[in-house]
Amino acid sequence: MNGPLDHRDIDYFPPGELARRNGPQAPKKPKFQLTPFDDIKFETAGEWLIKKLLPRKGVAAIYGASGSVKTFILLDLLLHIALGWPWAGRRVVQAPAIYIAAEGAAGLRKRKIGWELAHDGLSDNVPFYLIEVAPNLGAGIGDLKELIANIEAAGVGPGAIAIDTVAQSIGAGDENNTGMVQFAANITALANHFECLVAAVHHVGLGDEKRLRGHSSFLGALDVSILSERKEGALSATLTVMKLKDEESAQKFTAHLARIVIGKDSDGEDVSTLIVESVESGATEGAKAPQAKAIPRAQRLLIAVVDLAIGEDETAKMIRPFADGPLVKAVPDEAVRRRYYARIAENARPGEDNQKLRNRQRQAFHAAIRDALKATILMACEQDGTRFIWLP
Repeated sequence: MNGPLDHRDIDYFPPGELARRNGPQAPKKPKFQLTPFDDIKFETAGEWLIKKLLPRKGVAAIYGASGSVKTFILLDLLLHIALGWPWAGRRVVQAPAIYIAAEGAAGLRKRKIGWELAHDGLSDNVPFYLIEVAPNLGAGIGDLKELIANIEAAGVGPGAIAIDTVAQSIGAGDENNTGMVQFAANITALANHFECLVAAVHHVGLGDEKRLRGHSSFLGALDVSILSERKEGALSATLTVMKLKDEESAQKFTAHLARIVIGKDSDGEDVSTLIVESVESGATEGAKAPQAKAIPRAQRLLIAVVDLAIGEDETAKMIRPFADGPLVKAVPDEAVRRRYYARIAENARPGEDNQKLRNRQRQAFHAAIRDALKATILMACEQDGTRFIWLP
């Protein structure tokens, strides 16, 4: 066709006809969307992975000097998340967890077996996964894309990812320069991609055992930082929340550890590892410590009797009082009652026969049990028609 186009040479569609033929076209969403004031909402129910400690989405660090059991703490945290078990009395949202053992994977395997033995009867298919290759997250995007792709290919939607340690995951990057800057950017991208928590194990700085080692950009990127401190040889560690965005920091916890034998080596000697046995909350720094309440004599006696019965009575045994809880050593209350009566050894009062004496002893025992349970000095549950008692 020569010459200029005439409008008669072009297919003409009445208004709206082209859109009808091509189907509805969704308007392109702007990259920089403006949300009006009234539409700015926040869902409070989905804020925490571990209540008032670890957010559902963000980056965290557990750090400390060598031997401060920070790896044991993080493993314990992730296993509680995978199982949805409360941690230090805090509510936990159950979610799949991935542990990247970039350093000492064999040790992590030992600790997992020890934790499993200490919590006998775990449910099948615990959503906890181990990666034993150190990703390079300190040079450009490094292994970030491949790490994401491999997790997605496994069909896992993690709620928490642990990276142990920072030093082993920055490749040839410099902790005091761009390597740490890039690492912070990559773990933030990882957390944003899966909308999860990414928690890294790190060390303290030289000459300052309260500060994170390396470039300050890492601390700036964190939503949470937790310092783990342990006296040499002690079977406990103090955890201090040094930073927690939008919440009170300086929270303290005490983690109690226990040694678990997991098997025998080729020489027949025990192979053991440490596990976190329990974690309890402590007072926040600067807060006035509550005054200890005096325990009534009857309750002190009862505690001593329960402790004795658990240690020596043949009816004492390991039970699981709660379906998703740990095993505890407990004793039937009948064994406690016998010892309680023997310890108080009361004589009949004037005008009181043996039956009245036994009734008074029984009433005193039940009152002591009731008050101790109410004060959570003792715990109790019923199994197969027998009430078992144990010390929390």
